Amino acid sequence: MVMYSIVGAPFYDERNQCYKKIIRINKMPTGNLTQIVKRIRSPRLSHFDTYDGYGSSYGSGDCCGSGSGNTPCIFAIFHPNHKNKLLTVDELPDLMTFLVDNGYTIDTSITKMLMKSNVKPSNDLICYVSYP
Repeated sequence: MVMYSIVGAPFYDERNQCYKKIIRINKMPTGNLTQIVKRIRSPRLSHFDTYDGYGSSYGSGDCCGSGSGNTPCIFAIFHPNHKNKLLTVDELPDLMTFLVDNGYTIDTSITKMLMKSNVKPSNDLICYVSYP
């Protein structure tokens, strides 16, 4: 069984020049969810954001290219019915339907436990999901 965290995160849409709250997953999943997850560059949210030599503002080394100054990459979830449209938190029911229909389990017990604990995950945790 593999466990994934799904979070809401701010994202600057450079094409439309607006901020959105998109849905991200912590790593590339297995199963049918791979059809709607893409690794993309995360644009800076402000001009004050800086990235270290690893390509990340947090030193994680997770970047989309080689060399310094690259912006970090994220695993973004796209809309199941509109493959080129980033999924936003307003469209969460569409994601939940997709997950359940494709055999994923939404783990409410782990999600509740982490929401109540003193250790808070980064970003806005939506849920934990497992896949056989």
